[in-house]
Amino acid sequence: MNDQPRRFLQRVWDSVRQPPPVTASRAADTLVGLCDSLLSERGEVSGARMAGEAMAAYQELNDAGRGAFFGQLVDHYTADPDAVTRAMDAYRANPTAARLHDLHLATEPRRLELFRRLNTAPGGIRTLVQMRADLLRTLADHPDRAVVSDDLLHLFRSWFNRGFLVMQRIDWRTSALVLERLIQYEAVHQIQGWDDLRRRLEADRRCYAFFHPALPDEPLIFIECALAPGILGYVRPLLDPQSAVEDPASARCAIFYSITNCQVGLRGVSFGNFLIKQVVEDLSGEFDKLRKFATLSPIPGFRSWLMSHREMMSEALASLALDSPASLAVIPDDLRDEIMRLCAYYLLRAKRGRAPADLVARFHLANGARLARLNWGGD
Repeated sequence: MNDQPRRFLQRVWDSVRQPPPVTASRAADTLVGLCDSLLSERGEVSGARMAGEAMAAYQELNDAGRGAFFGQLVDHYTADPDAVTRAMDAYRANPTAARLHDLHLATEPRRLELFRRLNTAPGGIRTLVQMRADLLRTLADHPDRAVVSDDLLHLFRSWFNRGFLVMQRIDWRTSALVLERLIQYEAVHQIQGWDDLRRRLEADRRCYAFFHPALPDEPLIFIECALAPGILGYVRPLLDPQSAVEDPASARCAIFYSITNCQVGLRGVSFGNFLIKQVVEDLSGEFDKLRKFATLSPIPGFRSWLMSHREMMSEALASLALDSPASLAVIPDDLRDEIMRLCAYYLLRAKRGRAPADLVARFHLANGARLARLNWGGD
């Protein structure tokens, strides 16, 4: 065979064979190279283009590649210890405001400026929120990466502060994309399809969400409430898609029965307090007969607390299995009273630090609610 056919066959083979696989570490190193170039870039337009390339490279990484990149964020993009020492010595020698400012700049990790520049990419903030969600899933096995999560959280608390948030009422005319997001994200009472969702958006129901201008189709948090004649003790009627629609103008009470934080990557950014207070203000302006605002909330931590405090139970109660909702359905009335007393004790006395031990109670009581009554089988 002469050289010309051989070269032709080699070109054909090269065109169809699979390229050698890119290892996770090599892919992460490529992204680190883009990030280093981005930090050294001076032009805004070229910097935004390079930020876009870096974000695209991050999206292409598999789990191992992202893990390798997170490790680089910890080690490679930290503050320069020598620069910190020099700034600290200068401040000690002459503690002026200017030297303190220099010390502040020296102690800031390089990754903070990297994240700011990555945010200039189209869709940058969306990818950074996803990046922190990816990062949070690895913290149990890699606690050293918490510093990176904290740095992103520090930026998100500024980028997602109340001044940037837009509250919108969600109804049946809202875009299908956002409605699908509600079905996907609902974390308290699962939405059982479109008929269920439509009932939750009828005239005697309200759903409100916070949005950010950079994420117009992504609710950050949403809350659902029912307009009712009075405080209800059971959530089941509120979730019945076949229930009759009442006249909202006659409502005396707004019952909040579900609130969902949608973005894992924004965990730690406070939205709920602002949303509840804004909804109360809007509903008060729309319905002048509303007199009460209440939450109908589960108590998710009570069962495990009760099981670990059998010494506080009567002998009759301690002998029962309490490890499933079905076991509660057959408990005698006198033991139900005992459980209710223990639940009141749990909500009032069980603490995590100075705050209530129960996650839901901690959220609502911190937002200005008060404990009104316990409802057996309410959820």
